[in-house]
Amino acid sequence: MTQFKFFYRNGCHLCEDMYQLIYPYESSHNIMIEMVNIDNDSTLKNKYGLLIPVLTDTDENEICHYFFDKVRFEQVLND
Repeated sequence: MTQFKFFYRNGCHLCEDMYQLIYPYESSHNIMIEMVNIDNDSTLKNKYGLLIPVLTDTDENEICHYFFDKVRFEQVLND
């Protein structure tokens, strides 16, 4: 199973928009998305605070931020 991390903040409309686009992949591509609220960790808040939402692989290599990059995401899925 391929895993991803989704860094977000509650009340962030960009976060909600991106999650709505990646959520369907969980069942259609057998992936797991770990939800990480950056407001619960000051280190993550400093790292991602201005970039959220951020989607990464499990090693925290960034796939996209602000907006969902479907092409890049699907490249990672197929690697």
